[in-house]
Amino acid sequence: MAKFPLVTLEKWQSATAFSTSRNASVFVWEDEAWIAAANQIKKISPNTSVAVWMDTMLIYTGWTWPPPTKKGTVNRTLNPDAKEACTTGHFRAAEFLEREGRNEYLLYNTSGLPALEPWSHCHVYDHSKPLVRRYWMEMCLNLTASGVIDGCGADFSALEPNNWNLHTTDYIAKHLKVDENTAKTWNDGHRQLMKDTTAALGDGILIGKDASELGDHTNAVLQEGCPARNNTIHLLQGLAKKAKELSQRLVYQCHGRGANVDQMSAFLCGAGKDHYYTVGSWHDGTIGFPSHWSHQFERPLGEPLTDCVYNRNTTVWTRMFASGTVVRFNASSNKGSIEWNDVFQHGHSVALE
Repeated sequence: MAKFPLVTLEKWQSATAFSTSRNASVFVWEDEAWIAAANQIKKISPNTSVAVWMDTMLIYTGWTWPPPTKKGTVNRTLNPDAKEACTTGHFRAAEFLEREGRNEYLLYNTSGLPALEPWSHCHVYDHSKPLVRRYWMEMCLNLTASGVIDGCGADFSALEPNNWNLHTTDYIAKHLKVDENTAKTWNDGHRQLMKDTTAALGDGILIGKDASELGDHTNAVLQEGCPARNNTIHLLQGLAKKAKELSQRLVYQCHGRGANVDQMSAFLCGAGKDHYYTVGSWHDGTIGFPSHWSHQFERPLGEPLTDCVYNRNTTVWTRMFASGTVVRFNASSNKGSIEWNDVFQHGHSVALE
């Protein structure tokens, strides 16, 4: 299985390619950019795993080269309906999939036109067909065959809003403007694609977007936020139990909102083996968060001494760790505290509240 720490490479890796020898931006296909970046990471840290953030649904076609100087520029040569959100990366696959004569790879709506995902107006893989599922899976496996990539992201695995329980036939039919039968066969095929890819990856990882996917068709998840709420603790405890029952490694990553103590407290109360808290923006640190690292990650924690214990009278969860650090989370107020035992580093304890 892929080791941690884990680095995920986004879908716009190629769009920021720069040649120091030429002192200029250069065109690179997305798969080449991913492998080049992964090689750099492995050279510095051989035990770090690298996953590339692929998309199980959207076919990104709207990019231009050289990079546009005007925001909102969209190249609609291959997809006349593409929005700016469909301009991500330089995908070689789009050049193949969107060309005339290969329309068997695209999903079609009830009007007989290529189905459009509402947010981006990207075209959609038709996963009802084994040909298309095999094509997507082989894209992932070809990347892992490089020897420096350990897994793939399965973005849009649960559509928007990243909730597998809403990933129903009715929702898909309305979302993509297809009939009920098409929606069902596409939904079944989409899930089958992910099950097949997870199996084919062996010790690698396929990263979905919702905790409900773990153990069914993915073995890892990057969830956008695990809120400071009681149900986050129950969710994490349930995933740890599920992994134990399945005798399977199930990797859960919470994409947190920085070093928010309430959110971190809820996470630490419920977290089990192979659960990770991550911070950072989707881009280069200029949007959302200034960094992909928090100094809280440097503080002593150690193994948990017990599961998180709930006091019905106070509605407070409490968990102690081997370092002496104590985490508490109030299920009524959704407020938490972390009493870091920094005695061996700084000679005193620090309470972060």
